Amino acid sequence: YQRRVRVLYALYVMNNRDRSQEPFIITSARDLSSFGYFQRSSVNEFLTFTARTVAKRVGAGRCAVKQDEHMIYAQCSPDGYCVLAVCDEHYVSRVAFSMIASVCSDFEAGYRGKWEGANKDDVITWKELEATLTKFQKPEEADKILRLKKEIDETKVIMYQAVDDLLARGEKIDNLVAKSDDLGAASKTFYVQAKKTNSCCIIA
Repeated sequence: YQRRVRVLYALYVMNNRDRSQEPFIITSARDLSSFGYFQRSSVNEFLTFTARTVAKRVGAGRCAVKQDEHMIYAQCSPDGYCVLAVCDEHYVSRVAFSMIASVCSDFEAGYRGKWEGANKDDVITWKELEATLTKFQKPEEADKILRLKKEIDETKVIMYQAVDDLLARGEKIDNLVAKSDDLGAASKTFYVQAKKTNSCCIIA
């Protein structure tokens, strides 16, 4: 895939209260313009699969998951929702965490009591999330503003070197891909081929 550096691909707010099932996407925003038109469907599926895999397995607090050329930043609330950002590996981590902290605060203020019973994807349309995705496509500019505010959160961040680090004993990413409802047949085939050729993939 051809990508420009420091790209913010997607933001998700997920309901991960019930860890016995896959998290539901409460609301989301994506920008796949850096990918070729015919790649975007599979990329979108892999973004969703990866974010859902992470949201199910991380506890309350903040974490960063590195996966090849990508980063997944997450902040999960004890109330059972998780905000995730999927970025290029060069995206400024300080900006990413400040962004998702802001999303958490705004979501909590605007939607408390409106998402807790969500049992399917996309139960809320939140235009402000799209606006946030657009605003933070230029992390350097956002970083200047954040530095002026001097509100950088120093809360401990748990760092994972790969999605595999989040998996329980006996779990394999290949098996999760094969069973995932997020991925269509074409995306699963692409994943298998990418693994064989050691090509770049969202989670390969």
